[in-house]
Amino acid sequence: MSKDPDPLQAVRRWLFVVLFSAIFLQRFAVPVGPEGIPVSMLITLAVMGVLVLRRQLDIDPIRAALVLLFSAYALICATFNGDRASGSSASLVILMYIPFAFVLRSLDTLFKDCLLAYQKMALICAAGGIAQFFLQFATSSTLLYTFHGYLPPWILLNGFANLLPISYGSPLNRSNGFFMVEPSTFSQFTALAVIIELLFFQVKGRLAIYGAGLLFSYSGTGLIALVLLPAILVSRRSYGTIVVLALFAVAVMLMSSLLHLDVAQQRSGEFESGDSSAHARFIAPVDLLQRYLMPDPQGLLVGIGPGSLRTYTALMPYETHDPAWAKLLFEYGLLGTAMFWTLFILAVFANSPSIWMSLALTIGFLSFGGELLDPRLNALMVVFCIWQKRANFTSARSFRPSAIAANPV
Repeated sequence: MSKDPDPLQAVRRWLFVVLFSAIFLQRFAVPVGPEGIPVSMLITLAVMGVLVLRRQLDIDPIRAALVLLFSAYALICATFNGDRASGSSASLVILMYIPFAFVLRSLDTLFKDCLLAYQKMALICAAGGIAQFFLQFATSSTLLYTFHGYLPPWILLNGFANLLPISYGSPLNRSNGFFMVEPSTFSQFTALAVIIELLFFQVKGRLAIYGAGLLFSYSGTGLIALVLLPAILVSRRSYGTIVVLALFAVAVMLMSSLLHLDVAQQRSGEFESGDSSAHARFIAPVDLLQRYLMPDPQGLLVGIGPGSLRTYTALMPYETHDPAWAKLLFEYGLLGTAMFWTLFILAVFANSPSIWMSLALTIGFLSFGGELLDPRLNALMVVFCIWQKRANFTSARSFRPSAIAANPV
């Protein structure tokens, strides 16, 4: 008599599909609207639908109510703000957060399987990013960094800088992991891989590749998430790892000139420069709120309307990005912001499989630009923090690298 197939196998594969799309299909879009609809978002929604039909996803009543409440508020906010608001932006934010209303049924092994799958996918991108840096000395082909000009433009997302020099006027380019939309996104995903490796696996070879990929992105956004590393290592009493990382940092500093890592030092003053990405991401949004939202009590309370922030960023005297916290407050006001954060904190932190993962992804959500409507980070939160819950698998405290030693890369 044949053995029954693994009842979790189908669910596992669908979750891997979500991770695959969030990593390898970042640049692709369905040609709807001026910038297209990200393929990764549609795949996450499709997987959600499949798992609901297979009765593997249950509705969480409280989170579902909060999703409906915020969705209704977004539509009302778009309706009553007239030309300043965008109905398509309201629809997009609703679609993006529908998955927050669901939770997987008891599936004991999926969390560690998804972690390992992410690590393998991130490893491919990190190795690709390292190869990118050195291959640019041998070829000038832009295919190393961008698909534009090589694939039909209608299947590619617009509005991203795939090809960026490591500094203004430099002939060298930052690595983007080949598949990712920007070097900053590459740095975010490799930084998360570093955190996962230290938390759950501690395979030194993988950790070295992630670290090198992060360096060759020449981006500070991923480094922001790494502020958790000291607390993680001390809490796990990983003193040997602390020493190894310290030695690695010393080696990097010694080779900084050879690898052009002195660019990082040159960019340390970006917060004060009005034409820098750091200023655009962290300083300019505060200025925008002070100029256009704070003088408007009604707008501060109920918001200017979904999608309105982009119109006002065009009025700023310097480049201004749209971090999630600023976009929420500007477009949905204090009332909508309170609704959203209640949903977000409950979904991402309540009974999360790993609070460290929840913290790392939330730091990214708060500090990176455009994350409110970023389907890539959204997919990672869904897979690692929202659909899977602590009661469904061996807890993170008892989860040790030895438990998965049979599956190292």
